Amino acid sequence: DTGDIHYGKSYKVGFLDQHIKFTEDTVLKEAATALPKGSELDTYKAEALLFGLGFTAEDMDRSPAEFSGGFQLRINLVKSLLQEPDLLLLDEPTNYLDILSLNWMRSFLKDFNGEVILITHDRHFMDSVVTHTMGIHREKLRKIKGNTSKYYEQLALDEEIYEKTRINTEKKVKELQTFVDRFKAKN
Repeated sequence: DTGDIHYGKSYKVGFLDQHIKFTEDTVLKEAATALPKGSELDTYKAEALLFGLGFTAEDMDRSPAEFSGGFQLRINLVKSLLQEPDLLLLDEPTNYLDILSLNWMRSFLKDFNGEVILITHDRHFMDSVVTHTMGIHREKLRKIKGNTSKYYEQLALDEEIYEKTRINTEKKVKELQTFVDRFKAKN
């Protein structure tokens, strides 16, 4: 809830903005607002990302307001990807994706040359793109190398060790208490 985040000046963080606010009159122009420069090559990059997420050539000149909320979020997703961040924060990025866009997104994230923090309920998608899994367990943040299956296997092992340790500790406490009770009346 509190704290500071420190990262280098040139380190860029991108995120999927869940708020819909467009300033341009076409999908392509809106996506291009995320670009540092307006060169023609950058426009091709914006188009490629839009096509990957299910937009058509005809959609490029349509108003973003004409699209459903799901497609509007896709425009925001393209804007975050165009910034070429070092760290990409994605909260439920698959919610409004069809199967083709989902496959494209999976491929994109596998090839992404940065860090991604992904929050999703889609375990199959997550397991197909992650290299590490983090979770909160026993009030501590835990990170392991591997997908969610490996994470839960590790938690099960940790729980087994925890339970054995707890039983042994209780046994020792009981033995010490018996010893104290037995000899406490003597000097």
